[in-house]
Amino acid sequence: VFLRFSGVLAAANRPAHWLPQGCAATRNRMAGSPEEWYRSLPKITRGYLTTALATTVCVQLELISPMLIYLDFESVVSKLELWRLVTNFCFFGKFGFPFMFSLFFLVRYGRELEAKRFEGRAADFLWGMMLMGLVQMGVAFVLGNVPFLAQALLSSIVYLWSREYAEQVISIFGLFNVQAFYFPWVLLAIRVLMGGSPVDDLIGIFSGHVYYFLEDVQNVRLSAPAFLRDLLDGPAAGAPQPNRGIFGGHGWGAGQRLGG
Repeated sequence: VFLRFSGVLAAANRPAHWLPQGCAATRNRMAGSPEEWYRSLPKITRGYLTTALATTVCVQLELISPMLIYLDFESVVSKLELWRLVTNFCFFGKFGFPFMFSLFFLVRYGRELEAKRFEGRAADFLWGMMLMGLVQMGVAFVLGNVPFLAQALLSSIVYLWSREYAEQVISIFGLFNVQAFYFPWVLLAIRVLMGGSPVDDLIGIFSGHVYYFLEDVQNVRLSAPAFLRDLLDGPAAGAPQPNRGIFGGHGWGAGQRLGG
């Protein structure tokens, strides 16, 4: 079922509408079998895609209820239902065009962002998503009534992509072209024109800009903890491994006592 759906999604990625010009190489990589296409995805994008699809399948088959996975701070605090802090980012809604478009954007812009900005740094990409998720949950706590933040996290990924590919040109339904820099705002406008709420997109743009501002403007390196880098990226080949703590700090050891 998953590979069949992947084939549909891979085919959906081939049209040029909504895509930056010059993506022929990317489309060629999608020309193989669904399994080859799926395995060609970067690990974080592939993992998020799989998790989102599995969550929707479970909800669609009524194996789990959306009431068990939405963001409810009261349940997190009073009942220790800590999984809600993660699962609310995994549900894009039931099967339909909005769900398909969400996964389309995740694959298209998530893979390009991970392949360029986070090349060889899957742990930093996941860590960045977690930091943006924390910002989004903080905003959701203040606003209230924001049960799912999957769309907001996707918007933050698209925002970072638009910063990374700011000069590229995107065709919107073949009707007009815009620079990638303005793409998140175009999506926001389209959502409003179609009668949707702009809240999720605004939360995503805000959290994405916070990350961009810290890393690219203030030059604050938001590196993943050492254990996460070792897990996802592995130690650098041939590089000496320093004596470090779990969060990357140097572990100095106990030393020796004078006269001992």
